[in-house]
Amino acid sequence: MDSTATPDLNATDPSSAVNTVLAEVHVTWHEGEVTAAVVHSGRGMLVLEATDPKPTLPALGTLVSVRHGSQEFSGRLAEHGRAGRFLVSIGERQVRRAPRLKVSLPGTLRGAAVGTAQTVEIVDLTTGGARIRGLELPVGSQVTLDFTPPYRNEPVSVRGVVAHGTHRAQGPWIGIVFRLVALRGGR
Repeated sequence: MDSTATPDLNATDPSSAVNTVLAEVHVTWHEGEVTAAVVHSGRGMLVLEATDPKPTLPALGTLVSVRHGSQEFSGRLAEHGRAGRFLVSIGERQVRRAPRLKVSLPGTLRGAAVGTAQTVEIVDLTTGGARIRGLELPVGSQVTLDFTPPYRNEPVSVRGVVAHGTHRAQGPWIGIVFRLVALRGGR
């Protein structure tokens, strides 16, 4: 660890709270603690790596305290990673409510902003949304996504809204938040 690194945990902008890579921090929660190094920091989040490659971490969404020396701030555990890495959400950044499943599923996307139905690839899937590769749509666009989820034989039809996406990117994608799920063929 770089003991000379001095992250600014008193910053008024949570995105710059810890901006020194390899700074050692102490993370605590109601029933545990871990020492970690800052691997990456970005707007509203920290990627940390525990000194123990197999730490016992709390559930996603758990309130945590991150301390460097006498400086301290709060966040929420947002994601468990590999080899001791984990993501802490700081400030107003939302925490994912369900684990993300990496997939490669075909789907059909429909909606006024889409025009004619488009064949798409679903690359991330949760119970609350999906990331779809292959097109760009304006944030706020209402869409319907038809696909067959993993471990199901019958397709589902999901109404949703575009929450974010790329703009004029080489590999375009959108993220949608599910609003209404219609199952076909029962459970």
